[in-house]
Amino acid sequence: MVSFIRPHPVSVASLEDKAGGNIFIMNLMGELGEGRFGFGLKDSRKPAHMVERTGRIALSSVPFNQGKLAFQLAANHFEERIDWNQLPFAIKRSVHFQIPIPAFALRVREMEVETMRKIGSHTFFVAKLVGDESIAEGEELHAIHGFYQAWRLRKGHTTLGVSLRADSVNKQGLAPL
Repeated sequence: MVSFIRPHPVSVASLEDKAGGNIFIMNLMGELGEGRFGFGLKDSRKPAHMVERTGRIALSSVPFNQGKLAFQLAANHFEERIDWNQLPFAIKRSVHFQIPIPAFALRVREMEVETMRKIGSHTFFVAKLVGDESIAEGEELHAIHGFYQAWRLRKGHTTLGVSLRADSVNKQGLAPL
């Protein structure tokens, strides 16, 4: 919960094995130090089990202006495999594991899972960074969790209406109000 009391990065995770792959949005993650990275995935979602099987993942930072495309990938949490050719953006291959990643990625971190632990409804993965490639400069997509946004609204900030409308556009593809 501590991670969600402030704006936090939203990334696109991708993985692949001989049977296919998946690409999905992820926001429960962070650096642990000493070349390790931690991330959590809901056990009831397909990608958590695929990460367990493959033991590898590529994590791509998302430019702010690609937020709408990134949030569309949330539906892939319910898919075992996706058709890479049906994505609404171009892909390329990661350097180390050759996993498909968005061509728009600002930074790509490739990781190999070292350990995992079931914690409540999630699996927490600890992975070793195998590669960390900075590709482009730009504003990285971040999200603000609902309860933090509600706290901000309580304070009466005038810019929050604009923020909420932009959030609706990014997450749900709604037309601006």
